[in-house]
Amino acid sequence: MDIIFGEEINDFKPNIIKSVQEIVSIKSFKNEKNINDEEISEEPFGDGINEALLYALDLSSKLGFKTKNIDGYIGYAEYGEGDEIVGVLGNLDILQEKEGWTYKPYDAEIHNNRIYGCGTLYDKGPLIAALYGLKSIKDLGIKLNKRVRIIFGTDKNGDWEDINHYIKNEQAPNLGFTIDGKFPVVNSEKGFIEIEFKKEIARKSKGMISIKKLEGGQDQNIVPSECHCKLKLNDMAKLMLKDTLELYCQKNNINMHMQEEDDDLYTINSCGLSSLGSEPNKGKNAITQLIVFLNQFNLGQNDVSDFIKFLSNYIGEETDGKSLNIAYKEEDKGSITVNLGSISIDDDIAKCVIGITYPAGADYEDILRNILTITADKKIDVSILNSRRPLCIDENSYLVSTLLTSYKEVTGEDGFTISLGEQTFAKAFENMVSFGPVFPGEDGRNFMTDEYIGIDELIKCTKIYANAIYELAK
Repeated sequence: MDIIFGEEINDFKPNIIKSVQEIVSIKSFKNEKNINDEEISEEPFGDGINEALLYALDLSSKLGFKTKNIDGYIGYAEYGEGDEIVGVLGNLDILQEKEGWTYKPYDAEIHNNRIYGCGTLYDKGPLIAALYGLKSIKDLGIKLNKRVRIIFGTDKNGDWEDINHYIKNEQAPNLGFTIDGKFPVVNSEKGFIEIEFKKEIARKSKGMISIKKLEGGQDQNIVPSECHCKLKLNDMAKLMLKDTLELYCQKNNINMHMQEEDDDLYTINSCGLSSLGSEPNKGKNAITQLIVFLNQFNLGQNDVSDFIKFLSNYIGEETDGKSLNIAYKEEDKGSITVNLGSISIDDDIAKCVIGITYPAGADYEDILRNILTITADKKIDVSILNSRRPLCIDENSYLVSTLLTSYKEVTGEDGFTISLGEQTFAKAFENMVSFGPVFPGEDGRNFMTDEYIGIDELIKCTKIYANAIYELAK
């Protein structure tokens, strides 16, 4: 390393903070009304995400970079020359905030030297850091022999349609890194399978306890913190269920309560604790704790009861897939995880979606085969909604070793490689790994209430990204 970027980036600090605050103030989650409006073709993921993309491109232009908006799906800022491209990839889309924030999630308030807000850490803050890191290279007049593209994704929390659109229309990066993981370098990621279980309700729910509606969760990447079940109860069931629920919650240290809607309709509200879907053992799944509770009772001979029984017996509160006959553990790469991320039951249909992560040593076909064997016997329909194979880049590769060197140059600490369960954008292109923004020992709080990025860490990220970009593109 013959250039260390420090003083220039320290001078940028007020502008970096201001830019993070401005982009975090944009509510860039999917707007279903706009998505379904055929007239708004230039905003394929809604007006909020489009506003964030336009902001990023406008800021990039003001910082002196070439920019391109690819039909509202994705965009990039570019600097440098040459045939090869170094990609730095992050996303501007966020999940809509949950309740319980200490500070307003879009005000980007600063407290205790931290910027709080949705997307501060994943990925708006790090994208701003990468932009100013590239600006420090440009302002020093350093010639790059490769083109560097800071790529602004917009559908990370969806089906990655932004990446598909980029691949169809643009040259793919030859190598690079994403900014949606951890430091020092994530060179190994588990595979992912998103599966829907579904059962049509022909035999209706009735009897002492009749489930009318059950809903919870929204994303397979998150352990759901809320689930609600509306039940019709006769007089005997009202007393039995209420007393049993209180004792059950005390015994199992969980949070569920029942409230009356009218004479015979009641709602059970189940409250859990969110965590990453790839680390379900760190959370409390509001859906599964409610399902397991309901399965204690005689819900009658009907399709809703069968669906509840299937979920309780084959998933329950397990997170390792043992009852689905898919449990597997690898010494260095972790074990299979299962997260029941969302559920919806009404009078016509019962369905839920699970997210499975699996290390490279587990066999994708075996996982599906074992699940299909069970669901066929239980007459449950199965659909594979999404899947991504495991990722592994050699820790001795040029890319990984260069990033580890850049990390050490700024932090003074020896780097190391990490294996993750969550799915980063590194799988979007060949020869990419995830590189930050969470430092060792820190709590990322991605997708959680009170998400934040520390200002000191933000500036450190900027310096690391500047060094890494320079080394990869010089």
